[in-house]
Amino acid sequence: MPENLAALENAAEIEIEVNEKQAVFLAAVTTHHYKIAAMIGGRGGGKSVTMADYLMYAMEDLPKARCGWGVKTVKKGKAKLTAGLKARWKKWGLTEYDFKTCVGCFVLWREPPPHFERPHESPDNWENVISFPNGFVIEMEGFLLGGDENRGSNYDLYIIDEGLNFREAWLKVVLPTLRANVGKYDSALHHTLAVFSSPPWTPDAAWLHSVEEWAKQEPGNYFYLEIMTRDNMAFLPADYIDTLRKSLQKLVFEVEVEGKRISRLANGFYPSFQHERHVVSDEHETEDFTVYKGKAFYDRGAAIDLSIDFNAHFTSLTAWQVQGREARNIDGLHVKETDPGFTMSETLAHKFATEYAGHGNKTVTLVGDRNGANKSAGSTKSMFQQFADVLKAAGWKVRTSPLKTNPGHYDKYVKINDILSGKDARYVLLFDGIRCKSVIISITSSPVTRGFEKDKSSESSSMEQERATHYSDTVDYYVLWLLKGGRQESAGDFDIQMM
Repeated sequence: MPENLAALENAAEIEIEVNEKQAVFLAAVTTHHYKIAAMIGGRGGGKSVTMADYLMYAMEDLPKARCGWGVKTVKKGKAKLTAGLKARWKKWGLTEYDFKTCVGCFVLWREPPPHFERPHESPDNWENVISFPNGFVIEMEGFLLGGDENRGSNYDLYIIDEGLNFREAWLKVVLPTLRANVGKYDSALHHTLAVFSSPPWTPDAAWLHSVEEWAKQEPGNYFYLEIMTRDNMAFLPADYIDTLRKSLQKLVFEVEVEGKRISRLANGFYPSFQHERHVVSDEHETEDFTVYKGKAFYDRGAAIDLSIDFNAHFTSLTAWQVQGREARNIDGLHVKETDPGFTMSETLAHKFATEYAGHGNKTVTLVGDRNGANKSAGSTKSMFQQFADVLKAAGWKVRTSPLKTNPGHYDKYVKINDILSGKDARYVLLFDGIRCKSVIISITSSPVTRGFEKDKSSESSSMEQERATHYSDTVDYYVLWLLKGGRQESAGDFDIQMM
């Protein structure tokens, strides 16, 4: 038996350690056929490891089969996932094939050597393919630039990584491809779509929860399992969750570690907001910056505008940069209590100055509502002055340009949604999907009254204030300021009524 195939045979005898939830998922999908099987996992929960194990079981069960792998973009998929797959498969005793020594059990992103078996239906191009000696191949395909391009393929099974970035409409492309080699395999994995994902943040990812409902209605056809960070503690550092609790925003921690769900209002103040249109969420491999059009969404060399909402118990801001028609929301920051000896405004200013200490162009414009011109408790200066003084002391050039009047509620509603819908083409609003999650949730969770006024009752409720309307107010301030002329013209005759 060739050395490559012998290694595959030995892999079947190796015992792999998994946590209880991983064991449940793998046992379920390998003993019963499901149309769709989904694992939704928090940070460190082990979903990527489970995906790698799932592919090993598929490779063993389905020699010469062709597995599709749907990702947002192939380039990002390769960069993000290759190292993890290789590390996990090494525990199965498999190593990447070395073309010089002819030793190894899988080939990445190129045509395999002649002695590797070929699948029943070979790919036209091997540059996006992982192949094994028994002819099993995994073909990665991207959907961001056009899902319809992937129509017409024939697959024996299919996996989706990070289903929260996979649009429900793309399922209509994927599911019909599960039709290859009918009757050739006696495996529960044949013709299954397996979905692995972090918890969904946005309405576009709500289809993942639909799989859960389908599993309740048709348990023989659909399988759904949630795995939390705490389920994988046997394989994580003892202080892993505590570290995440300290390093993540509370809302991010609750969703991505504790599994809390976020819902969108059916009818809200921003009906024209669309995640697909307005949110940029491709992550750079280092996760330091979000990439947009091949460059960092945030520009270290450009000036920054800060739109601030001053409140006694939750002071927040959104940070913006304008590039042409694009108004980019690069960050959202807030504070809930003061640092010793400082006001809320000063505390938030210190937080911004610390976060952006390395920014190259320390020029900033402060925007916000007329409350900022008032003095706060513990200071003889206005809240804008307090904020500005902290930034000046940190080396920033500061201009203050608050709004003073404002259209009526209905006019404001129309103006902002005209920008979001594109009816008013002066600006396109874009939001960083990684750094601005709380801003996006605030927008999608803002109710509207019958008089087209934003319902701000959430600000006085027990709801986590990251989800309340504060952040969305900063967006309103900024859009109205831009429409008045932004940096090119004084804010002049506005009179804000958003308090």
